[in-house]
Amino acid sequence: MSAERIIYVMLAACMLCGLAVPSVSAGGGMGSSPTGENTFADDRTIYYTALGDSIPNGYCTDGESEIVSYPELIVQDLQSVSETDVELAQDTKNGLTTVKLNSVILRETEVQESLSQSDIVTMTIGANDLMNEFKKVSREILNNDTHFYTVDEALKALEDGVKKNPLLFVKVAGAISGWDYNSFEEQWKQAMETVNSLRPEDSQLVVTTLYNPLERMELPGTLNAVVNSLISKMNDIIQSYAEEYNYQVVELMDSGIGQLTQSDGLHPNQNGQELIRDLMEEKLQSEEFAQIREQRKLEKERQIEEQKKAEEKAQKAREKLAQLKQQRQEQERRKHEAISCIIVCVSVGLMVILRRKTENQGKGTE
Repeated sequence: MSAERIIYVMLAACMLCGLAVPSVSAGGGMGSSPTGENTFADDRTIYYTALGDSIPNGYCTDGESEIVSYPELIVQDLQSVSETDVELAQDTKNGLTTVKLNSVILRETEVQESLSQSDIVTMTIGANDLMNEFKKVSREILNNDTHFYTVDEALKALEDGVKKNPLLFVKVAGAISGWDYNSFEEQWKQAMETVNSLRPEDSQLVVTTLYNPLERMELPGTLNAVVNSLISKMNDIIQSYAEEYNYQVVELMDSGIGQLTQSDGLHPNQNGQELIRDLMEEKLQSEEFAQIREQRKLEKERQIEEQKKAEEKAQKAREKLAQLKQQRQEQERRKHEAISCIIVCVSVGLMVILRRKTENQGKGTE
């Protein structure tokens, strides 16, 4: 009996006995819908690991307001379109650099365990690498032993120093331009190697590029150009390894997020976090995210329609106001014309009376 015939006989036997014929699926994270769109299984938890610095950590500068981070927003969106539980491992930390990500965070057992079962992994890292270099250079050039905790502190010290020596900004720009960003490349590759060795093969990894955290600060043109150049080189590194390590890239440099920051000009405000969330969900592929994107599209269309109606209503109100104004002006014009007419009539009447009186007086004299 041929091999094909044996298979057919076995399948028929399974069907006659009421046994389910096993199916083959690739990976345990996501399956496929009838439309071919990836989807998360309805009977299991969706595991999501967020890695990175203060941006995905939802850092708030004033310490009083609450910033909902983009990983939390993604979880909220997933839960809004699916009854499946979503478990978020937010392994993020303020001030985190790529060096600390590799030497501390990715070595923690809990982080490794969360990565090993993740369906989704997102990461934002790198800004502190550059900011720490900026603070270090500023301290060295100013010959200042003070440890700058923030870029604001370093800039303030620089501004004070520039009042005495205007060439300091040029020296800082020159020193920063010499930063060995190749070290960032090595750390980035190491992080990707570790994450890829831990995450399931069918999971999705999405990372962001960097934006200029000094964009809203009034820096001299030379220094700002140097910072932009370094960030562009770092972003090129992030983009260049996307295919090798199988991740999607969210571009933040030209996203406009630099104008959606908190009072420090560095960290995203709530609108900024929502922008990153939107850009992330454009890259994440599953039936759930397709629904989220469709909902957002419909919501945007609804807002546009409401705005259009509001503008039409406002235009009608302006037109009605202009019409009322014109009517009042017409009424005032007619009123003035009537008054003028009355004045003329009264004047003519008085002249007639005076004339007759004068004529009568003349006749009496005769």
